[in-house]
Amino acid sequence: MDELFNVKINVMDDVDLDIIALIEEKCTNGESLNQDEVDYYLSYVIYQTRALLSLKKFKEVSDYNYSFMCDTAQSIIARYFDRLNISYKPVETGKAISEDILGHSFLTVDFNVLGDEKSYLLDPTFNQFFDKEKCTKDNFKMINGLLVKTPDLGYFVLNEDLDIIKNLMAFGYMELTEENAKIYGDLFYKTKLGHINYFNSKLEMNGKIYIKGFKNSPFKLSYTYDELKDLGIALEPICKNNLKKIV
Repeated sequence: MDELFNVKINVMDDVDLDIIALIEEKCTNGESLNQDEVDYYLSYVIYQTRALLSLKKFKEVSDYNYSFMCDTAQSIIARYFDRLNISYKPVETGKAISEDILGHSFLTVDFNVLGDEKSYLLDPTFNQFFDKEKCTKDNFKMINGLLVKTPDLGYFVLNEDLDIIKNLMAFGYMELTEENAKIYGDLFYKTKLGHINYFNSKLEMNGKIYIKGFKNSPFKLSYTYDELKDLGIALEPICKNNLKKIV
């Protein structure tokens, strides 16, 4: 894939597993984390998820676009979090934002950070939407006055949002603030098909509305833990103490 913004995917070659095990134990016991721990941990979770997906496809983490792997990535992380008592929410764009938009699966997750609850958006496969060939005006297609196809997300990125988008592409997660939710949500909303579309409507919403949709929309994971394990792509906790049993 000839990637639009030339983003280098974050690769963790030398993970301190003792630190990860300690963080996992804190999460299992409901203890708070500091910001450095959250960032290190989420970087690890995203990297390990990407590594599992890449290995399955015989690709390198840094040279794979993860196309059509979003629901698998979502399940890998969710089933891993299940075992550590971590609060998360699976999200699908069509149910959380609007129908007839680009379908995509991701998660939100909550952490106690020094006594304050913070939410994060986790999207390991976000970088699949930035192929140069799919992010041009030529990808708009109208039939009988209906918009039936749009470019991928890269086409709709605003210059002022580029740093946030490139960071999400590289690391696969970001804090779920109202500003970030709007930037992320608007990209998908602008892919809406039909009579109401990018050409004739201002397809954007307040970040609060997106966050509400992310937190409250219905969704069912594509894979159980056992199914992931059978496929060889289950992410296993490092710590083995007090793990929540999978029912």
